[in-house]
Amino acid sequence: MKKLLSCSLIALSVLASAGVSQAADLISPDPYIPLQAPNFSWTGFYAGAQGGYYHANVEGIAGSQSSGSLGGYAGYNYQFANQFVLGAEADYNAAFGTYGGFGYELSSFGSVRARLGYAMDRTLIYATGGLGIMDFKNNGGGGNPGVEYGYAIGAGAEYMFTDNISAKAEYLYMNFQDTFQDVGAPAGVSTDIHSLRVGAAYHF
Repeated sequence: MKKLLSCSLIALSVLASAGVSQAADLISPDPYIPLQAPNFSWTGFYAGAQGGYYHANVEGIAGSQSSGSLGGYAGYNYQFANQFVLGAEADYNAAFGTYGGFGYELSSFGSVRARLGYAMDRTLIYATGGLGIMDFKNNGGGGNPGVEYGYAIGAGAEYMFTDNISAKAEYLYMNFQDTFQDVGAPAGVSTDIHSLRVGAAYHF
């Protein structure tokens, strides 16, 4: 009787073990399910070149100057878990063309700005704002207007074609108050610049 009881207990133990093993097999995950690739991140440094069209106007004492521009830019992005992207960017551009009948002409302009955007995987839509910079040179007017500082605001969209190469389209408005003071202009003369440009950058 004792031997029979012992054998029965052993048999029950084996069956119980087999049952637990089968239950575990039923709930175990499939080891061959592929892992989902992580979303693209905009975090990192970048630098690029850009070109476009600008329109500059000196209020009250001159007409306007419109032509092409060519320059470069560099910056850094940080992407948060909620897909918002915060960054900083600096750019500087050579300006072509001249004012008609005005003794000075815009030679270059640039900016140092913050960028705030929202990433939809490889597409980034952003707003930007910060310090605007412009430089007029003498074109027969006498004296040197010097470098002027103002503000810059704008918006744009950027797309990552590969993990390292992006392209962007951007609009930037710059405004400068009390310009041309160094060459005797009255107070209150403002200058504004509208700039449309496209660019391509390498992300490190």
